[in-house]
Amino acid sequence: MSSKQIKWLILTIPTLTIGIWEYLRHTILLPHVSMELGNWLSPVIVFLVTITLLNPLFQAYDHLSQQLKKEREIKQVMAERERIARELHDGIAQTLFLSSVQVEKLKSIAPHEQWRDLQQSLHHIQEYVRRSIFTLKTENQLTLTEQLQALIKQFQLDTGISINYIADFQDNHFTQKEVWEITACSNEALTNIHKHAYATSVNFGLRSTPSSWYLMIEDNGIGLEKDKLHSANSFGLRMMEERAIECHAQFSISRENKKTKVQITKE
Repeated sequence: MSSKQIKWLILTIPTLTIGIWEYLRHTILLPHVSMELGNWLSPVIVFLVTITLLNPLFQAYDHLSQQLKKEREIKQVMAERERIARELHDGIAQTLFLSSVQVEKLKSIAPHEQWRDLQQSLHHIQEYVRRSIFTLKTENQLTLTEQLQALIKQFQLDTGISINYIADFQDNHFTQKEVWEITACSNEALTNIHKHAYATSVNFGLRSTPSSWYLMIEDNGIGLEKDKLHSANSFGLRMMEERAIECHAQFSISRENKKTKVQITKE
């Protein structure tokens, strides 16, 4: 049943109810029901009809409204993701490709060790952007479980480091926005471990209830210096904190017992 049909039923049922009741009481029931009793019965009948018929209609309408709101939110998120993917492709990805071509030409003119390092850096950036574009375009087709499993599998292939993965959550506990932000934060944390931490072990855990969730990513790498853990110059960390705030969650990063732990908690 569409929301328009539900609206019309909500508007017409009370009117039809009182109209039918008044017709019956004045034509058939008048010899048996006094005017005073009929006046008392009118609101009672309307109340009973409201409880039995209108209340389920109101619930159905509310359910439809929630579904429409969720669909609008998903469309807005996907439109933004498509815009970002298009900008990455049209701007950064093409610029990196041209830069790689130019570096290759320079190598043939003046071979040097630095050219190789620069070319490798450009290749890594280009690969990261390519994966980001792919992720932005395909994440909406995957559940949070599938996305995290894909991230972990790719990390293990890239680094050879095995992840201790603890999954104690249900996909329907998360909104579409939370799925996006959790995936992005997880990707950022694992990328930082890959690029900077020199870790040999990683613990990754996500737990949830219908109203709360807790994400934890821990590694035994070299970590950041204490004065840089909350530095305004740590762009990746700042972005993760902003993503957590977008989900009304709390972000923290700590270094204890030679381990770095990133935590995002929504209560």
